[in-house]
Amino acid sequence: MRTLIVASSLIAIPLLAAASRPMWSAPANAAAVLAQPAAEGELTLDPVHSMALFRIQHLEAGQFWGRINALSGSVAWPMDDSAAPTIKAVAELKNIDTGSEKLDNNLKGPNFFNEREFPSISFTSTGGTRVTERHWTLTGDLSLHGVTKPVMVDCVVTGVGKGPTGKKVGFECQVTIKRSEFGMTWGIEKPPKALGDEVRLVIGLEADETKAE
Repeated sequence: MRTLIVASSLIAIPLLAAASRPMWSAPANAAAVLAQPAAEGELTLDPVHSMALFRIQHLEAGQFWGRINALSGSVAWPMDDSAAPTIKAVAELKNIDTGSEKLDNNLKGPNFFNEREFPSISFTSTGGTRVTERHWTLTGDLSLHGVTKPVMVDCVVTGVGKGPTGKKVGFECQVTIKRSEFGMTWGIEKPPKALGDEVRLVIGLEADETKAE
């Protein structure tokens, strides 16, 4: 019996010692080193199908339209429409397209956009208020001609389809600004009434679901 008790004690000692040691746990940042899929609703702008149209009155007569092609940037928007889109978009002024090379170069020059000094226009949304389903009023910052000002943008989710990397989402945003507030005054007073002050911007965006790396 004494032999049995001693043997039992010898077995119990290492078991108790093992039990007293803390169990291994994953480090707090373990998830960070694992490959993670992109969060749902993270989208990258498709430059082939993203552009900004601008409209301005010419000589107090017709409304002249031009566009800036190949916008870049990103959109974050939950597919269930539970929150407003968060848009970051950049338009490079080298991509101005009016259908006239002479006019394109004029608009890029110092009287207008001054591309050499201010090569791009950008918009970054900061919040949004729901209008109705897939329709939002966004607040954000518009940077143009070296000036950044807050603006309110009407934004509609135009549709959700399927693209090469997953879901493809369309957006149409509209805002009207006064170009004089951004330091672009040529044609308002000198020469007088050559061009209007108000500029309507219509931004058509297509964005693709971001693939996990």
